[in-house]
Amino acid sequence: MYVSVFYHDEAAGGYKVGRAYAYSTPLALQPGDKVIAPTVKNPEQRAIVAEIDIPEPPFECRVIGRYDDGGETAEVTSV
Repeated sequence: MYVSVFYHDEAAGGYKVGRAYAYSTPLALQPGDKVIAPTVKNPEQRAIVAEIDIPEPPFECRVIGRYDDGGETAEVTSV
């Protein structure tokens, strides 16, 4: 399954709404689930699922393999 996510911004204390990023995942995710979405700069990047079952992107996606089970609850913030 392919999903889109918004990344957590530690400085803003929330999830940035704006550009969403595509990932593949074997997990049964739902919108609003908090996950670890690895990036080049941060293999432990916190993120929130925006959409599920998106069309397969024309590029290879990184894989979300686990839920974010730590950290403080953060609000969604606009960009």
